[in-house]
Amino acid sequence: MSGVGTPGDDGQQPWSVRPGGPGSPGQPAHAWEPFPTQEHGPQGPQPHPQPQQPFARPAHEQPTGQQQFGSSAGPDWDALAERRDAAARRRRLLFTVGGSVLGLALIGGVVAAVMATSGGDDEKSAGPGASGGPSASTFAPAKPTFRPAPTVPPPPPAQAVLADPALDNAPFTVESLFPGAKFTVNGRQYSVVASKLDNTCSDGTDGKLGPAARNQQCTQLIRLAVVGPNGVVSTAAVASFPSADKAAAIKNGKDGGELLPLAGPGVKVLDAQKQKHGKLRNSVGRYALFTLDWYADGKDPVGDDKTMAQAQDDVDKFLWNSLTARGEARSKQIDDENRRKALEQIQG
Repeated sequence: MSGVGTPGDDGQQPWSVRPGGPGSPGQPAHAWEPFPTQEHGPQGPQPHPQPQQPFARPAHEQPTGQQQFGSSAGPDWDALAERRDAAARRRRLLFTVGGSVLGLALIGGVVAAVMATSGGDDEKSAGPGASGGPSASTFAPAKPTFRPAPTVPPPPPAQAVLADPALDNAPFTVESLFPGAKFTVNGRQYSVVASKLDNTCSDGTDGKLGPAARNQQCTQLIRLAVVGPNGVVSTAAVASFPSADKAAAIKNGKDGGELLPLAGPGVKVLDAQKQKHGKLRNSVGRYALFTLDWYADGKDPVGDDKTMAQAQDDVDKFLWNSLTARGEARSKQIDDENRRKALEQIQG
């Protein structure tokens, strides 16, 4: 029936009318009238008492010995509903408090786990008088201790190396510049049949080129005897100067002059007074490049001799490429050294 609590809703035991009434076990049944409707008259109780109510009040509301049920009214439904609502509120309060306690316990467990994993070293390093509780530094993020990676500068270009004597410090020798005895340019093959290192530039030049080179502080000269196709032979040379400007001054000089020819196997030294020849000048970095070219059979170049001009360009390209390779090799050494120093800074 709606509006009536079931047993256990308010913590009270259900009750019912027991046989024999509230009297002693030996009291006659007629001495107790559970639901009196009026005062007993001289004629005694009514022959037909009212029907027994299906529900009775809880034990704590039982009438005392001096107070009997004085009316035929039923249970107090409002009081029952109020007690049921109070019991429901108590259950909700218990669930709420229990959930809050459980949540706080979980949070406390997570905090304790974090402190156990990150604060071990702090506990070990604490002195005898240190507090057992977590310190403020336990929860503070650690400051980074890494150092910025050193910057490795880009390697210098080969041309910059060749222009700077402080960078271009490799030996100036035939073996370092011209390790091969043969070279090929666009399919045309040439052979280096002799070589010579002149400690002064005057030793390998004539009376005009020598003094001009000395004025620009030329220090050393390497000459090569080269045999090429189509009967052209050449003396090729590289002169070393202290700066690129001085090498360029020789390249663009109007003083004239030329190399002294270098003999070798298959190369007959020409007589410059009797035989015509060609010549070329160039420069790269602090080096000046020269060629002196003629026909091995002694014939004279005629007009715009394309065969002679081709041989001059090929030998000049060979000298240029050999010096560029020198600059690139030195540039790689500088780059390797810079990277090694950067690695030492990172590891140290």
